[in-house]
Amino acid sequence: MADSNIEKRVAETILQQPAEIHIGKKTFYAAPPSVATLILVSEAVSRLPELSNDNIMGETLTKAKDCRPLGEIVAIYILGAKAVNEAVEVERKVQRRFGLIKRTVTVKQTMTRKDALADEVLEALTPKELNLLMSQILQQMQIGDFFGLTTFLTGVNLTRPTKVVEEN
Repeated sequence: MADSNIEKRVAETILQQPAEIHIGKKTFYAAPPSVATLILVSEAVSRLPELSNDNIMGETLTKAKDCRPLGEIVAIYILGAKAVNEAVEVERKVQRRFGLIKRTVTVKQTMTRKDALADEVLEALTPKELNLLMSQILQQMQIGDFFGLTTFLTGVNLTRPTKVVEEN
């Protein structure tokens, strides 16, 4: 059973089949990431707050408001670098006050596809589901290949003299 699962994953990777991702009641298909997608994901990861293990409960509750990039990471992976900045019109329900009366009103808002999908991810998934989805995404992102390439190029850059200094 485990061999067939490994074979299936290898075949999907070689054939570059899109990953199937479920968010709420919607299903998305994410193509294997491009280098541009990896760069955008890296930028989103860099905006995550640092958490320490000293006081897990307190740290999580005080810094959760700064974890919006988690939704952005999923959205960037699903959409790919080409589609993240496309504008979409989204309908949102908001409560408005008219004197003492509160009413729920539908408002149309224009935002990027990335922001709209990131909001949907954060609203639809539980922390456990988000954790599992992030694990699945990280396995499929070909990070090892990207790391190998950047490490190799950095090493080439370090071994080549870039500037000649004359001694007097």
